[in-house]
This record gives sequence, structure tokens and C-alpha cells, in this order.
Amino acid sequence: MSNELRRSNSFFDLLSDTGSMFQNRFFQEIKMDVHETEDNYQVTADLPGYAKEDITVDYDNDILSISATRKSEKVDKDEKGQIIRQERSSGSVHREIYLKGINEEGITATLTEGVLNLVLPKKEPTVPTKRKIEIF
Repeated sequence: MSNELRRSNSFFDLLSDTGSMFQNRFFQEIKMDVHETEDNYQVTADLPGYAKEDITVDYDNDILSISATRKSEKVDKDEKGQIIRQERSSGSVHREIYLKGINEEGITATLTEGVLNLVLPKKEPTVPTKRKIEIF
């Protein structure tokens, strides 16, 4: 048997081809960057193909949560109105990150060309106070 034939019939070669299918289809995640400045955190998340209405952003218990869901349906009919093809697809992504000390009221979000930009202002630092505690 030649080396060419062995390579093309390898069971592991077949698995390596399907690996990219599973990775792209079932294990999608939101790609994001987080930058810290003196006053805030700036989060940039890639959400190509998602509309503003499809995206949910929450901040609760120091956790920033970004979710996006999309559904589409395509119907092709012939001149008689009979369906010749009908396709449906759906997908969702979700990502959470821990960011402590955020001024929740000041969070802003914009979506431009599939990129979600969040600005999360930091809370004003509090000065610890010393208090004498009386023992009873």
C-alpha cells in the first residue's frame, strides 16, 4: 500500500476534519477584550450578525453577563406558491466575567457594526473608617 492511500484513509484524518465543524457550530463563544483605566473598565465584545434586540447585558453581584440569541427562517416558494425549500436556524452565545467595584448606574453600552462596547465606571473609592466598638 502506498503512503498516499494510508494518509487519505486514516480514521484520525476524518476526526480532524469534523473537529472544526464541532468547534464552529457548537462551541461558539463571545470574543472580548477588557481594558482597565483609572476611572473605568472598557469591554469590547464581538457579536457579528446579532441585532441590538438580540443582545442582553446584565450586571449583578459583580458579574457582567452578555447573552445573544438569534433565530432565522427562510422560505423559498415557486410561482404557484408551493414551498420548494424552507430553512430554520438558531444560535446563542453567553459570556460572564467578574468585575468588582462598578458604579452600576453609570454603565453604558453601544453596538456598532457587530461590536458591543461597554463602559463600566468604577465606584469612588471609600476611605475605611475606624470605629471603636464598645463591649457590653
